Amino acid sequence: MPPPPLARTGLLIRLLLLLALPLTAAAAEPDPWGDFPILSFDDLTVADGLPHDTVSAVTQDRAGLIWIGTFAGLARYDGYRMRQWEGGLDQPGSLPDTYVRALLPLSDGGILVGMGAAGLARYDPGTDLFQRLTPPDARGSRIYALAPARDAGGDAAWVATDDGLFLWRAADNEVRPVPLVDGAGRALNDKLFTVMEDADGTLWAGGVGGLVRRAPGKEGFTRITTEGPAGPTLAGEVWTLARDGKGRLWVGSGDSGAAWLSPDSKAHAVSGLTGPDGMAGRRTIRAVAEVPGRGIWFATDGAGLIILDPDSGRLRQVRHDPVLPGSLNGDRLRSMLVDRTGNIWLSSDQGLERYDPYAERLRVVPATPLSPLALTNPEVFSTFADSRSRVWLGLANGDVDVLDLKAQQVHRLRLPPPHNGRDVRSVQPLPDGRILAAGRGVAAIDPASLAITPSAVPCLDGEVLNTMIVARGEVLAGSFEGLTRYSPATGECRTFRHDPADPRSLVNDNVRALAMLADGRIVVGTAGGLSVSDGRGGFHNHLPHAGDPDALSHGYITGAAEDRHGRLWLSTAGGGLVVTDVEDLSGKPRFRAMRRRNGLPHDNIGGVGVDPNGRVWFTTPSRIGRLDPQDSRFTLLGDREGASLKFYTLRAMTWGPGGKLLLGGLGGLGILDPDADTARPPPAPLTVTGLAINHQPLPPSHLPQPGAGLQLSASERTIALDFALLDYRPGTELRYRHRLDGFDQDWLDSPQRAPGASYTNLPAGHYVLRVEAVLSGQETPVATLSLPVAVAPLWYETMAARIGGMLAMLLAILGIVQVRTAALSRQRRRLEAEVAERTRDLVAANSRLDVLASTDPLTGLLNRRRFLELAAIEHQRAARHGRPLSLLLIDLDHFKRVNDTHGHRMGDAVLRTAAGVLSASVRASDLAARFGGEELVLLLPETELAGAAGMAERLRRDFAAATTALDGKEVRVTASIGVAGWRGPGESLDALLHRADQALYAAKHGGRDKVMVAAGTV
Repeated sequence: MPPPPLARTGLLIRLLLLLALPLTAAAAEPDPWGDFPILSFDDLTVADGLPHDTVSAVTQDRAGLIWIGTFAGLARYDGYRMRQWEGGLDQPGSLPDTYVRALLPLSDGGILVGMGAAGLARYDPGTDLFQRLTPPDARGSRIYALAPARDAGGDAAWVATDDGLFLWRAADNEVRPVPLVDGAGRALNDKLFTVMEDADGTLWAGGVGGLVRRAPGKEGFTRITTEGPAGPTLAGEVWTLARDGKGRLWVGSGDSGAAWLSPDSKAHAVSGLTGPDGMAGRRTIRAVAEVPGRGIWFATDGAGLIILDPDSGRLRQVRHDPVLPGSLNGDRLRSMLVDRTGNIWLSSDQGLERYDPYAERLRVVPATPLSPLALTNPEVFSTFADSRSRVWLGLANGDVDVLDLKAQQVHRLRLPPPHNGRDVRSVQPLPDGRILAAGRGVAAIDPASLAITPSAVPCLDGEVLNTMIVARGEVLAGSFEGLTRYSPATGECRTFRHDPADPRSLVNDNVRALAMLADGRIVVGTAGGLSVSDGRGGFHNHLPHAGDPDALSHGYITGAAEDRHGRLWLSTAGGGLVVTDVEDLSGKPRFRAMRRRNGLPHDNIGGVGVDPNGRVWFTTPSRIGRLDPQDSRFTLLGDREGASLKFYTLRAMTWGPGGKLLLGGLGGLGILDPDADTARPPPAPLTVTGLAINHQPLPPSHLPQPGAGLQLSASERTIALDFALLDYRPGTELRYRHRLDGFDQDWLDSPQRAPGASYTNLPAGHYVLRVEAVLSGQETPVATLSLPVAVAPLWYETMAARIGGMLAMLLAILGIVQVRTAALSRQRRRLEAEVAERTRDLVAANSRLDVLASTDPLTGLLNRRRFLELAAIEHQRAARHGRPLSLLLIDLDHFKRVNDTHGHRMGDAVLRTAAGVLSASVRASDLAARFGGEELVLLLPETELAGAAGMAERLRRDFAAATTALDGKEVRVTASIGVAGWRGPGESLDALLHRADQALYAAKHGGRDKVMVAAGTV
């Protein structure tokens, strides 16, 4: 008879502690920064469309979409859109249960769904419906885990339930019980939490009865019990199993931590994790995963995330921190997934978390009271790294933090009065080893004892300092009162200030940046220009001049650095990045500015530095950039590289342990790897994730596959496609553009929040839809999509019909000519009248054909193609004559809700009503069109912005008052309107449309039923 559960757990704890061994004899070189940088997570919650915040399962299907099981249903996510399935509706094809506990992707694109009370179900991508596989009230209705099973006939899955083990095969779509017995036929505890099959056919199962194994070709299971001084181990609850790349089997227990099994099935506890005092704290290990290059990850039910370096045995715990944005939402984790592009997904009771291991080029050490390794203050103004692997940080409020990387601790110093409350703008080492800190004056810190001397430069006592450097044994300090030059060896102190009567004096007293050139000259950047010492006690001064293209682009200098080629780089507060030759600074140098128009994200550059490879680094209000002088190309770092601080400061190039560039900022210390350009995640596909034809959504299996095309019948002329780059990384810096070759004249920007494209009234023909995903600041797309589209012609659009019509017309004309020739004198008047009548009919027929090709059949308004043709003509006319031009972009609010609630017939009726409101309000010279879906557009020639805004407001009221009646139901729909006025000849029609679209988005975001005027409109 097996021991009771508590006794089994005690045995497991004692033996795992005794067997706690290092995983390998040799440890890999650890990251010198250790646990200082935080792990940052993106989260998905009910606010993003999840059915419930408690997420119990996550997987990735064949196409690359993420499926999410929750306590209240199932969701599918493509990085932008969340599709929900509510469970327990008792309808044919619906999800049978609300509680989704396990998910398994299938080779046909479907999903196997394990539920909390309704057993097993299968999602069919061909019908977009669910099929229940477990009969009601059958054994195995509560499923804990699903795992792929080897089966020559197709998909198969092992099903772990609280009633034992089952096997499902796609070949017959049946779920069969698998006897859970030992070699002698004795029944084993059949409440299972996990199951796994090795490549060789070895089957593992874990549950209340511990861990069991079935060898290939055998019927009975063997309990894994490694004998030790404390008795058998692994006899307690086993909740999860995972095998790593080295063949080790990792086992997560209910309350005893984790262990790993070597190929001979000997158990080894994870030191520091296992036992009553282990890091897991008796919490259940719910999931284990190997993250390539980042160790073994344990998801716990209450102790957060625990990461093990299997080479060194070092553990790191990551928990929820309510102070830090980007921390885990909660500590109760339930499942884990490493997707095909390297993202790690963690499900928790507070939503779904995503961690990107490739977004670590720029890591952050933040400020939080909940971590002993966090900073005292989030505002970091200056940095310095000493030879003892310590990083000195000058913070706000007179704080100085010393990060001891070897000891993994923070020494927190506060400068005494008069420095308290002042920002520490610089920390610099003296040749004697002391560390100077610039606040209100200069303090000195003993690097050994950390004792602080409040006054290290007496002549600067009480002066608020903006910047300070130590060069050639001298202290150079800049303040609001000028430049001070101090010699610690002699105690001599000289101050330089601006004198309006002396052109060789300092150009401005507000000193913001300092640098010493290789030849010993001092570069002083001020709020009013640049000064360069002349070696005779004076300065050569350089100021901005509007009439001189070679002058400084801006007078406010925020940083200065010299490169190895004798060039001086300057950052300015509004003139971009500036460069000049050092040898010309004593005369009239030529300053060359690089600004937003040259590719910079912003003209306000906060600092600049040059690395040993000659690359120029700079900071903007929210980005970090790099310029390679050899090809003058900018590289911008953003969210995809880990950049998350609100503002970055770069006073000088400071290098930290591991060759990292240290950056201050509003939010903590930034640690940048300058040479991590090659660290790229696996490529992700840019794919179609949704398609509707004639407003009817298609099931997933009917979506165009890679390399295939889209075939539309003669009656299918309206399409709407959703597409996404399935890497799930931040989309704020990723934009999409699309073009339908053969239809669109130029590239069109796709909506950033839900990228897609829609076309209505497509003429018959062959097209190619091209889609590109492009990162901000780059022109080369990171991914492309090419989709051939073929639209079959209607009978009258076929070539045979056209040729037949032409032949018939030709024969008719010949007959008429023959008749006229035979009876010219007798029937001239009658035939002339007949010819005139036929000519009128032909003109009318051509006019009707032109209307069909130019208008939207549903609303009677112009279609998008004809609108763009006529709008281009109006745009040219306005540019030629200098006349005003305005544009309204109109979107019917909650139109999808009308379709979903009342059907597409009502939706069509609402569109016709809206078109009628629009048509009744426009002038003969205005151009009104259906722009796509529920979007309408109105171009107002000879109309100023104020008139257009008034027109928009009248239309908004008319839309809100209009009623659509159909089948005894009445519907009212409001509209959001974006208004943009043409800026003049420099603005293209596409740019005008884009600004109107931005205003429309603002109206939508501001609550709908609004009119918003585009920013910057004149």
